[in-house]
Amino acid sequence: MDRLELIEKLLWECTTSATAISDFMNRPRKYAADDSLYMKEVHFVMALGSRERPSMSEVAELLNVTPGAVTQMAAKLEKKGYVIRLKSSQDKRQTILSLTEKGKGLCADHIAYDREEHLFVSEKLEEYSDADLEDLIRYEQRIRAIFTSDR
Repeated sequence: MDRLELIEKLLWECTTSATAISDFMNRPRKYAADDSLYMKEVHFVMALGSRERPSMSEVAELLNVTPGAVTQMAAKLEKKGYVIRLKSSQDKRQTILSLTEKGKGLCADHIAYDREEHLFVSEKLEEYSDADLEDLIRYEQRIRAIFTSDR
């Protein structure tokens, strides 16, 4: 195979891997609270768990999504009992998000879930050294930069 054919094959493999990861992320999962949640919902709750009562706009910036997406997700998770939306005491125009006890429990459950997943992936990639993994990380960063930069 010549270099361009190898690049084409590599990019095809990247595309199919990205699709597989996207499908994995978009599959609902059951957590201890026995709710079926999508990874986007869980990651939203996790983002709140790492902050002290963030505003809706702070969450939008943190997750790199629109304020409208944050509003929709917050409403959905409030109905499910994971978050509470409150008006800021300093600025009534601003909405603050806070985790409920159920939301805090989900954070703990997801930390354990992530650890199991990371151990599983680590076992599947045991033939790769730490240096190899660092090379793969740089590769992924380079590919992302190539496809997100202006030409």
